[in-house]
Amino acid sequence: MTIGDTSRVALRLVEETSWGELPDLPMRALRAKSQSLDFTLRHVASEEFRADRQVADVARVDAGAAGSIGMELSYGAPDPLFEAGMFGRFQAVAHLTAAAATTTSAYGVAAGGTAFAEGHLLRGSGFAEPGNNGLHRVASATGTAVTVAGTPLTTAGSAPTQAIRAVGFEGADGDIGAVAGGLESSELDFTALGLVVGQWLAIGGAASGTRFAAAANNGWARVAGIGAHALALDHLPEDWTADTGTGRTIRVFFGDVLRCGVEEISHAIERAHGDIGQVLLFRGQMVRLLRLTLATGRILEASFDLVGRDALRGTASFGTGDPLPAGTAPVMNAVGDVVLVREGGGGAGIIRQMTVELDNNLREVKAVGTLGNVAIGVGDAAVGGSLEAYFQDGALYDKYLAGTETSLAFVAAAAGQAYVVTLPRVKLAGGRIEAGSRNADCVLRFELMGLRCPVTGTSLQIDRLPEFAA
Repeated sequence: MTIGDTSRVALRLVEETSWGELPDLPMRALRAKSQSLDFTLRHVASEEFRADRQVADVARVDAGAAGSIGMELSYGAPDPLFEAGMFGRFQAVAHLTAAAATTTSAYGVAAGGTAFAEGHLLRGSGFAEPGNNGLHRVASATGTAVTVAGTPLTTAGSAPTQAIRAVGFEGADGDIGAVAGGLESSELDFTALGLVVGQWLAIGGAASGTRFAAAANNGWARVAGIGAHALALDHLPEDWTADTGTGRTIRVFFGDVLRCGVEEISHAIERAHGDIGQVLLFRGQMVRLLRLTLATGRILEASFDLVGRDALRGTASFGTGDPLPAGTAPVMNAVGDVVLVREGGGGAGIIRQMTVELDNNLREVKAVGTLGNVAIGVGDAAVGGSLEAYFQDGALYDKYLAGTETSLAFVAAAAGQAYVVTLPRVKLAGGRIEAGSRNADCVLRFELMGLRCPVTGTSLQIDRLPEFAA
């Protein structure tokens, strides 16, 4: 008899179109390091009097499908659960699928081409022809055609897997310069690029001619204001300085933005035991708690506490057709892959550990005649977490004592792809300075309380950059 091994367990998920109902779609493999999904039944013993002192019966009175999934952070892997946990969608500046290459200088789309603007950096993907998957500067766009400059394309028909996406923008020769507080241009219209206040940018291309000569200006910054020829930035790189960009076509990269919303997103998640041919399906799973953890000497982690409708057992995948493979991006660690940590727009000192949490305050809704849940109630989106930093000066502790608001952000990046996690408005609570024994480091510890930012309309934001070169 074969006994199931945890080393043969596979997790897969698919987004539901109606809560608790399995859609007619294939499952997608989910990269995970741990899980505790289970269908729990609650029984109550009969309280009948019996002269022989025995229990007459036991009744099944309740059930619940819940648990958690732990993941090592890698680009793209947690995105469906990020969206479910944030009750929102990643918003792209321009991303169109089923694209074609209609000429040697233009991509064709069914509609929506005007989301691209002159100066956008466009990345093609999914084409059989390598040149069509290149990075191009947009010259012009209509509803059905996006014309690019530079290396010619190879004509190709439309296909569902072929896509074009705006991943940044590029100025003409000498057009973009660095000034106090941001970027300026003479020709490029920043208001036409689809940027939003609060969005993160990675300034500087890979080649020297696409970067600022002042090395300090090539790095991460956040959009603070958008004018036609003036892009105000905050969280600027240290030692930011004026640079006209003369003789250079400066490149700036951006990604998709995810903010707290109100869209209820649920998934069907299956746990397949491949060695014994058993599959458990957990329907109606919604993210009760989203947690991100950064700690010294560890891989970055994302974990999700889930609650749903019910569970089923089968002997094959519940999805339609073969499961889709998971991505292959490398996992990110807290040493070389955390490239930036900002507090209040500047350096955050030396961080030892940080957690960011979003609690959606979900509740199980019960009804007579139904085993399991008939719905999931949704509460407030409460953002919090914790911060540990080495005690170097009193600046952060003074903010705690005075109740001064601040902000926190970190960039996690690997293989030219990145996430930026931002708490745009946060207060420090439960602060203490630990110096409890000899021969040890003094440590600041705080609880984090995230608040809604009136400018961005969110208490937590995740930027997803499919590529950058800063």
